[in-house]
Amino acid sequence: MKILLAILTTTISLFAISAEDIRANIKTQNIDGNFTQTKILVGFPNAFKSYGNFSLKESELIWHTLKPINAKVIIGEDGIFEQRGEGLVKIGQNFDKKLFLSIVKLDLDELKKEFDIQILSLQNGWKIDLKPKNILFRQIFSYISVFGDKFVEKIELAEVSGDKTINEFYDIR
Repeated sequence: MKILLAILTTTISLFAISAEDIRANIKTQNIDGNFTQTKILVGFPNAFKSYGNFSLKESELIWHTLKPINAKVIIGEDGIFEQRGEGLVKIGQNFDKKLFLSIVKLDLDELKKEFDIQILSLQNGWKIDLKPKNILFRQIFSYISVFGDKFVEKIELAEVSGDKTINEFYDIR
């Protein structure tokens, strides 16, 4: 019995991963790539998909949806802006830009302020589950899961309403 317990303990510790391990191996700055966003809305039989590319530089995320419509949004410390023609128009006054950037950049120190965090080791990377602490976020999100390895590869936002948004990132460089 002691041998079985020792083997089990050793096996579990081999798969343990910490926030420090993730920080040491992940790149969240000066990256770009492509994305697929899937929105699953309660009451609709089919999911809605959009495709595009993104760029994360310093404290700014450029989110360029190419299909089904062409739209470019820039999320930064100064707010959220939509490109219209040659200019930018500020949008999303009710949107928490700091939260969104913290998730995309995987700023665990910032996320710990608003979420209980559970880190899981997976066969090909890791998963971080975020469970809202404060009442406002608990009214919006059931949970947020972030998956990755050397980059954030997938963000899943599950809303209290039953709606879900899944952002998958690929061709990241």
